[in-house]
Amino acid sequence: MTLAEFLLYLIYGFAMITMGLFAIVQRDSRIINLSIVKSIKYLGLFGIFHGVGEWLSMIIRLEICHPHYYVPVYNTNSVIKAISFTFLLYFGLSLLPMREKDRRFVLKLPVILLVICLIGYSGLIIRFGAAYHIYHPIYTVFALRYILGFLSCMISAVALYINAAYIKKTKSEKISSPYKNLAWVFVIYGFIEGLLVSKADFFPANVINKDLLGASFSLAPLIIKALVGFVILLLLVKVIDTFTWEQEEKIDRLEKLRIAAEERSKLGIEIHDGIIQELFAAGLKVEYLSGHKSDEQCDKLLEEIKRDLNSSIDKIRSFISEDAHDMISLNNLKESLDKLASKLNPDQKVRITISCRISPYTSGYLPPIYATQIYYIIQEALTNVMKHAGATEADVLIESRQDHIYLTVTDNGIGFHLKNQDPNSHFGLRGMQDRAEQIGGTFTIERTMTGTLLEVEIPWKELKNGKK
Repeated sequence: MTLAEFLLYLIYGFAMITMGLFAIVQRDSRIINLSIVKSIKYLGLFGIFHGVGEWLSMIIRLEICHPHYYVPVYNTNSVIKAISFTFLLYFGLSLLPMREKDRRFVLKLPVILLVICLIGYSGLIIRFGAAYHIYHPIYTVFALRYILGFLSCMISAVALYINAAYIKKTKSEKISSPYKNLAWVFVIYGFIEGLLVSKADFFPANVINKDLLGASFSLAPLIIKALVGFVILLLLVKVIDTFTWEQEEKIDRLEKLRIAAEERSKLGIEIHDGIIQELFAAGLKVEYLSGHKSDEQCDKLLEEIKRDLNSSIDKIRSFISEDAHDMISLNNLKESLDKLASKLNPDQKVRITISCRISPYTSGYLPPIYATQIYYIIQEALTNVMKHAGATEADVLIESRQDHIYLTVTDNGIGFHLKNQDPNSHFGLRGMQDRAEQIGGTFTIERTMTGTLLEVEIPWKELKNGKK
């Protein structure tokens, strides 16, 4: 190994480990709801494992380890790199826009793929000896480079590009630019790390290999990988700098809620000072007339008027004194649902889990009337679970994609299917279905192997000229 190669391996490993550590310490998914924030730890683990793997490659190339340990170090390095690409694949898949029910399955694929690759790797060692992969690299090249390496880079690139497109459509070109640039960097990295292998006598290594760059550019792949490591780190810093926009939007939404609350308070004062006093005065007049008229029919009519006026006064007072908004906004929907779950299930006989995963990459917004209808659909669904399902667990999930918001309620009860029921005899079901249709949504309920699944799909309200 030349001094230049040694320095490049050292720099490349350092860049990847630094990127990994930086990615991990910056994660805070409790505050920020961006997909990349929730997935960034896997990118960080990829960087750390891959950097360590490159340093082991450097040790192997330097031949500074004892010959007795050469084969174990080589095999350990292969396993570490396989694990690193598995984390990168998990990062890419977790960034893809998917429903939660699909995500649970898809995110198992990286681990399944790693296990299959390691079983094959270990099987060949058991059959042909520990040094088999050193002299016969075909399995390592296919499993480690072509499948795990290239595939993980391409999927990460596609996922980052999709996120960039969503951000550009819903936010701005400036915010989306680092995501798009990072996507292209992973395309280049996938080509270098996944396809440019040492020339071998099997396809495609006999066609696409390091010799394409020529003998005079033998250090080119290593130089490019070292540069890519630093570019990923720099772009990751820029991506993380864009996280503040979601926090700024949350502050802006809270300010709008504060202004709305003040307006509501003013409206309540106006109602109290104007309408209630007038209604109260009218009631007094009616009461006076009823006490000075002898006509029995007139007395009866005036008594009805008085009762109606008092009912109106009570309703308006109730409106003014309500502690919560009549309309539930998307921002306080989770809090309202948590309170609902506690109210419906005070003795905790049913374990109710409320999850709300709203992506900021949306093409519209959710008006308060939409969130309010979602709240009442969930209220009816949980009431049915408590009364009729015989369940011990119920899960409520509200998740969003770019164009729709999805509501899912599942339980482990006795099961239920809308097709087997007469909708005219189930007012709760009719009510949930009507509420969904009123806001342009679709309502389905079906029996599963473990209970009941209720699902509502609602389109976002379209933005007009970027305004609600």
